[in-house]
Amino acid sequence: MYNTKVLILKGEIFFKLRVISVIFVLGATCMTSRLLFIFFTLTVSTAFGQLNPDKDRQVVLRHNKVGKTYVFDRSKKNGYNRTEITYLGKLKTKDGRVFKILISRWYWGLAPRATSRIVVFNNKNQYLGNYYVGMTYDVPDKIQNNALVFDNKNREDCDPNIVTRVSFTNVLPKQFFLECKNKMGDIYTFSDE
Repeated sequence: MYNTKVLILKGEIFFKLRVISVIFVLGATCMTSRLLFIFFTLTVSTAFGQLNPDKDRQVVLRHNKVGKTYVFDRSKKNGYNRTEITYLGKLKTKDGRVFKILISRWYWGLAPRATSRIVVFNNKNQYLGNYYVGMTYDVPDKIQNNALVFDNKNREDCDPNIVTRVSFTNVLPKQFFLECKNKMGDIYTFSDE
């Protein structure tokens, strides 16, 4: 079965790439056309670098080893494409729902950038959604007493004595506040996409 979103994305990118290629080949030598061509070429290679991250996540879930980080490196000469996924464990609500938590860090691009997420699955390893977090160190360190635990020891310019706990006892939180210092920090929102 094909993923409709991926097929639409492929079609849009390939159409844009073809248009830019035609402009470039027809002798449009201005710098803007060249830059657009390079941009769309890089977009294609980056967009297809992680077409199906769920496949890698399922591998980690099947192994079921809490705290172990799995590395999926698909880097090539002209670009970085590496995913690190850690299974943190399970969280349970009072009504019996079970959530499996993964930490996903995807390093990509020529000069590696990172996309970090806290990924949530149900007890049958079905994807429920994720919290997109800003930095690679904005992910929880562990699960303790049915809560995600974040310490600030590795967070730049944050108070290392502050520990944030996000409880899942009552419900899967729609958002949470990750304190840095002086009651300031970041709010992260759950997305089911």
